[in-house]
Amino acid sequence: MEHHDQKINLYNRLVIAFVALGGTASRPRSLKIFPLTRHRHMGLYGASIIGSTIGQPGWYSYFNLPAAGEEGYASITTPAIATANGLFSAGGAVASLIVMWASDYFGRVRSIQIACVLGVLGGALQSAAQNLDMFQAGRFIMGMCVGAMSCVVPMYLSEMSSPRFRGWLVGHHAIFLVFGYMLSSWTGFGIFFASNLELGWRLPLAIQCVPPLILLAGSPKVPRSPRWLVSQGLKEEAWVVLQRLRQSPDDPEDLFAKEELYQIQEQLRLDADKLAAYGSPWKAVIQKPSYRKRMIIGSLTQWGAEFGGPLVINNYAVLLYTGLGQTGYMPLLLSALWLTTAGVIYNPLGAWLHDKVNSRRLMYIIGFCGIVVTTSVMSAMIARFGGTDNKAGNAVGVLFMFLYLAFQGTFCNTTMYLYISEIFPTEIRSIGIGFSLFGQYASTIILLQTAPIAFESVGWKFFLVIICWSVVFVPIIYFFWPETARLTLEEIGQQFGDEVAVQLTNLGDEEKTALDQKILGQDSKQPGPEVVSAPASESDGRKGPQ
Repeated sequence: MEHHDQKINLYNRLVIAFVALGGTASRPRSLKIFPLTRHRHMGLYGASIIGSTIGQPGWYSYFNLPAAGEEGYASITTPAIATANGLFSAGGAVASLIVMWASDYFGRVRSIQIACVLGVLGGALQSAAQNLDMFQAGRFIMGMCVGAMSCVVPMYLSEMSSPRFRGWLVGHHAIFLVFGYMLSSWTGFGIFFASNLELGWRLPLAIQCVPPLILLAGSPKVPRSPRWLVSQGLKEEAWVVLQRLRQSPDDPEDLFAKEELYQIQEQLRLDADKLAAYGSPWKAVIQKPSYRKRMIIGSLTQWGAEFGGPLVINNYAVLLYTGLGQTGYMPLLLSALWLTTAGVIYNPLGAWLHDKVNSRRLMYIIGFCGIVVTTSVMSAMIARFGGTDNKAGNAVGVLFMFLYLAFQGTFCNTTMYLYISEIFPTEIRSIGIGFSLFGQYASTIILLQTAPIAFESVGWKFFLVIICWSVVFVPIIYFFWPETARLTLEEIGQQFGDEVAVQLTNLGDEEKTALDQKILGQDSKQPGPEVVSAPASESDGRKGPQ
């Protein structure tokens, strides 16, 4: 029996790209605190005020919030911004916990649809806010959208991807994720030159509604996850989805799809028998050592990525650039360019490298080693030359802010979502990814609530937290993080000491031929997947809402 290498067909690419669109709304965006100064040509605009489109001067004036340097700023404005940041992160944390249950009960696609509705509602409330309470409510709801998306989208992408290309395909989540940041930054840069202050903060918030609205409109055509379908007893629909995802002219018998379906079924059957001893997946993640290890590693993967400092540096980028001698609109332009390099170069490069390097661990370790070096040099330049006229020292500081992103964006940003989408077996994938993302939002709340105080009191020394954590985290990854590259989602269990029902990877020709003959023989003896015609987008599930 002749065997061919698996390829990605057009349908698989389109499904991945469309669902990854949800990533444009699935990265924590927080209000940034910048001093507001007068600009003689543009009213209440200044050189370093717009690092986030929500932090526009019109937002301050509309809600009667004192600007920096004005009486009441510390007692009124700072708490309002802190509340907005806290509510957004809290919404994400709450949603990530809900997803632990919802994405199994409702399914991956229906959970994405619910998140889209929350995104449209949250964006509408913020952009149309008539008072601060309405705005804050929108922040919490938008945080829930982001929390749900950041859990379900990488989960769905991993379940739709073949092991050979999973790095690139799941990496689409991080690519679109940073694209959302990039879009926000360039919108803020464009609004800098607008004269309508109210439009300056309402328009960017309204744009938040566009990606989830597009995804919601097209979601009825999105196929449901074959692994979730099999877990619900919907083998026939799972076959239709897999057949279309893996279809190739080189594989006229659809062996890739048949092998994958067979492995999924057998692994779920094996795991179900073992889970019976624990009573439920919720007990298993606490009592079963291999599951417990996954939960700890998943949470630390997300926690560790955030403590690597991307949000701290991004949210305070304009202040950092200003301190390094940049004036006028240059801090805002540099901030937008910083994110553009990530969206256009670093994240796509990282996603591509995953399937070439074939080591999630190595990618993550390289990223954190780079973070240590670049953050150390950047901090030294800020400490030595920040606030001075030394152009060379300030230029080096700006350069290493960009080099920091080269390492963080290429080697960490794609890995953090890819790894947690791989390490959990189907029966606890929702629980594990939800818990892992809860770790991300917990770290976000801690960092973004303490950063303003820390920068005010210790300045550049706050970056020592990032440096010290990264130094400690590298050996932890090296010694405790199992490798997951090039294995099917079902085979990854063996890296944690679990039994694998069916091996597909690294089989010899004779072994693979024997397996294929066994699968084809089963198909010929009983009603098999090939006789099924149920469309993949039906919602006639047997076990709860779809």
